[in-house]
This record gives sequence, structure tokens and C-alpha cells, in this order.
Amino acid sequence: MEHHLEILFVSRFFLMLVIERFMRVFFDKRRTRFPVMALSYLAFPIGVNGVTALQLFLGELPVIPALILDAAPSVALLYVIALNYEGTWKKRLVAAVSIFAIGSAINAVLFVASGVYVTSLTDPPPRQSDAHLLFEMVASLLLSLTVALLLQNFKNIRRNTAVLPTVWVSVLAIPLSSIAVVLLVAYADGISTPVQIFIICVMFGISVFVFYLLDRISASHAARMEAAMHAQEKDYYLAQIRTMQESVDQVKAIRHDMKNHLAAISAYALENKGAEIAAYISALHSDIGETALHSNTGNIAFDSIINFKLKNVKQENIQTEICLALPKTLGIETSDVAAILGNLLDNALEAVARAQEKKLTIDIEYKRGALFIQIKNTFDGVLRYTGEGEGKRIATRKESADHGRGLKNIARAAEKYNGYMDITHDAQTFTAVVFLYVDG
Repeated sequence: MEHHLEILFVSRFFLMLVIERFMRVFFDKRRTRFPVMALSYLAFPIGVNGVTALQLFLGELPVIPALILDAAPSVALLYVIALNYEGTWKKRLVAAVSIFAIGSAINAVLFVASGVYVTSLTDPPPRQSDAHLLFEMVASLLLSLTVALLLQNFKNIRRNTAVLPTVWVSVLAIPLSSIAVVLLVAYADGISTPVQIFIICVMFGISVFVFYLLDRISASHAARMEAAMHAQEKDYYLAQIRTMQESVDQVKAIRHDMKNHLAAISAYALENKGAEIAAYISALHSDIGETALHSNTGNIAFDSIINFKLKNVKQENIQTEICLALPKTLGIETSDVAAILGNLLDNALEAVARAQEKKLTIDIEYKRGALFIQIKNTFDGVLRYTGEGEGKRIATRKESADHGRGLKNIARAAEKYNGYMDITHDAQTFTAVVFLYVDG
């Protein structure tokens, strides 16, 4: 006995898992409570199955009305699900249409690849058994889930979030191997239909469970990376606070002793002892010393990173020239500031340390929605390259697993703000430029 409609109806409930994955690709934050979101997701299979029942009642329809009756309710229900997430109506509409289009394309490819040409999902060809139809539904779900996870990985890369190599391999290997096994079972001879259906369902369940574990591993890795970034930001802020506190303490100490110093200078002045006054002031000046406050724009992210990175430039005899024009707040995440400015300064300080003439120039300016960052530094004139042809690029001298990762992180962070990174050099000077579009 065939159970085509039952298979179609049940498989559409599993579509909720795939849709949720696609929604993660298009949206970052949910704005409704979980019960509301759950009901909107549940409305999708119920609504689509209701449309299928209506098609059965109406009988065969012309091609265009049938396509409209298939597409319009699905897109509308997907748009309702998208209302659970923060975004504009245009973004929600694009998400709904894109998800439907991707699913339809995958189904079409599967039907053609398996030699089945279906004009109406409610009327499969008689030669198609329950196991064969179940294979197509399971393969469609797994391939859709794979596309959603791949898009999620690309999104993470654009957001400067590292994706484990095992995640890439698993996202491709798990569904393809599962589909291969299910295909063999569905079209195998000598296996009864109930056994075929049971094996296909078990394989699908295993694949979904593995995807869940993979998601947990990815989330754990992302959390560790975020914690490491926050720890680095904390170090920057603590260094900035320490520097500011040292300045305050010095001012307090000078104010406390100022009366005594003025009394001593006045006594020398009354006796016309100019040499003693000069010597006293010189000694006082050396006792006061200088606090290494290289950046004081009021923008905590930039000030803390610059002051932290340049804290030892005086001891290393590095001549600095710093020009900053920044508002106190910018529409750029602190982690991205750390990725861009931190890596640029690390590379510049590493190179200038080997130069005979040690010069470092920092020019950062924000104007009319554009942030311009330029770091110039001298170097020893020795260059090393990696790659060949168009892929040829300047390599750093770090010999570690993190080799080249800093420049990649800068480029990814720049792309996030529709900007770019450019590195040029002459015989003695490196110039790194990063341009971003951010809100002030």
C-alpha cells in the first residue's frame, strides 16, 4: 500500500529544522518569545499541507495557477517566520523568497537526477514506490540543510569568525555519504518496502543528530574565540586605565609637594642664586618623568590599543609621529578595532625593530562616514614572498601556525565594513592603509 501523501506531510514537518538554519543565515537576532516563534514555524508545515489538500480537492490545474498555488503560500508563511527576527520588511521578503527558491531548485535537481518528472507534488508517478519518494524527501532535506550550513560558515568568515576545517569537511561529507547509503537502500532489490523505509528514517535521524553535535562544537569554538578576544580587549583597557591612573598619581604628587618646591625656589631667588634654581628645576623635571600616553582622543578602543602597543617605543628608541582625529564613539565593534589596528601595529613594530632608522607614523582620521587608517614604518629592506603570479604576496617572518593569519583577519574585518586593505612599500618604508565605512 502506498503512502505518498503521508510521506509528503511528515517530511514537511522536518522542513522546520532546515528553515531555522536558513533564518540564521539572514538574521542575527530574534525579537519574539520562543512560544510565538515555535507557533510560526509550526504554521509552515500545517499551511503547506493544507494547500496540498486543497489541490487534491480542486483536481488538476493549469501550470501557472498550480505554480502560484505552490509558491505564494510557502513564501507568505516563510515571511511570517521571518517576522520573528530583527530586520526590515525588504530583508524578510528577500529571505522568504530565497529560501523557497533554494528549496525548489534542490527538489528539481533531485527529481531530474532520479529520472522522475513531477508536475504536481500531490500526484507522484505510479512507478515511484514509497521508499523512492522517501529517498527524494530525505535527500532534499539533507541537501537543503547542507546549503544552509555552508552559507552560515561563509557568513561567519565575513564576520571574522574562524571556522574549523573539520566543520567544512563534515558539512559536505555527512549528507553526501548519507544520501549515497539511502539511495542504495531505496533502489536495492530484495529489501522489503517497510525495511527500506525504516533504514532511510534511521539514516536521516543519524544525520540530523550528527549535524546537531557539529553545531554544538562550532558554537563552543566560537565561544572560546570570543572569550579570547574579550580577554585581549580587557588587557588593552587595563593598560589604558593603568596609564591614566599613573598620570593622575603624578599630578597629585606634584600638587602635594608644590608648596615645598616653590618655597625652595623662592629662597634661591631671594639670594639671586640662578644656577641653583636651574639645577633644582632640572632635578624636579627628571623626577616627574613622562607618562607614555600616545593617544588621548576619548575613544577608549583606539586609545587603549595604541597606548598598549606603543608602551615600549621610547625604550626601543622608536621615533613616533601620531596624528589622530576620532570621535569618542564609532560604529565599529571593539573586536574589529583590535583585529585591524592591533595586527597592523604588531606587524609594524616587528618590522621597525630590525631597521637601523626606527620610525613609526600613525595617521587615523574619521570624516563623513569614512574611517582612514594608515600605518607607516621603516624596515631593514629585506623582503620575503609567498605564492607565485597573482597570488604572490609579502610574507611576515613569523614561523608559527598563525603565520599570515593577522593580515587575513584585517582583510576580513575590512570587508565587514565594505572597506579594503592595501599594503605598499619602497626600499625602506612599509605603508599599510585600511579604509572603512562606519557610523560616527
